[in-house]
Amino acid sequence: MTLTDLIQLGASLVAVLFVAWLVKAMGLGADPRIADEAHAIRLAEEAEAGFRGVEVARDRAGFAAIVRDAGGRQMLVRAHGNHFAARPIDASVTGRLDKDFLILTMPERTFGTVTLQLGKDAGMWASRMREIARG
Repeated sequence: MTLTDLIQLGASLVAVLFVAWLVKAMGLGADPRIADEAHAIRLAEEAEAGFRGVEVARDRAGFAAIVRDAGGRQMLVRAHGNHFAARPIDASVTGRLDKDFLILTMPERTFGTVTLQLGKDAGMWASRMREIARG
């Protein structure tokens, strides 16, 4: 191996390490999860000024949550890439109960369908969806 080859190998190694550091520093490739109820409430409150969460239904895996305020309004928070996105739940949102899962389809196609594994609480939150639909 010549000196030129060693220099080229060293430069390539430095470039790869720099790119790895940059990816980590930018938070790319992260696996965002909603850590707990307080985290879900904070995300919902950041998404809409004046929204004050009081109750949370967090997906078992932490990828999504429904946050309710004292007035009964609800906000869906979900992982979106390496960040989070939130949308209000209103009569245009379709909810479907499937055993321990609540499946929400937003009218905004780019937000997609969100499946929350809520366990025994899925039925209660599905009934709240029906109340919103009757609105």
